[in-house]
Amino acid sequence: MIPDKKRTLSVELTTANQDVYTAPASFSGDINSIIVSNTSGSSVTFSLDWYDDSATAYHTIAETVTMTPNSILQITEYPLYLEKNDKIRGLASSNSSITVTVSAEERFIPVA
Repeated sequence: MIPDKKRTLSVELTTANQDVYTAPASFSGDINSIIVSNTSGSSVTFSLDWYDDSATAYHTIAETVTMTPNSILQITEYPLYLEKNDKIRGLASSNSSITVTVSAEERFIPVA
């Protein structure tokens, strides 16, 4: 049996959509925490969404949220359950200002 894996990943956003986390093939990914930080001295906006691979559809998590200079936002209230190949992606209004950190627990999905 393959044990669960706990992972923390960080990505510095750019002005183009980019993947922050993708649930690996053969695993589900439970997102327990998303931390968004603005490390710049200016206000910056960010957007996040998650991609449901089985429905080939994107769903908004946060749209054009303004972050004040040197601030953080933590989303922890409810976990987000991702199936294999589902992903979280994001973009920001300024390059190299917003960092998104994701805490995930991955569970192996046995092939039936």
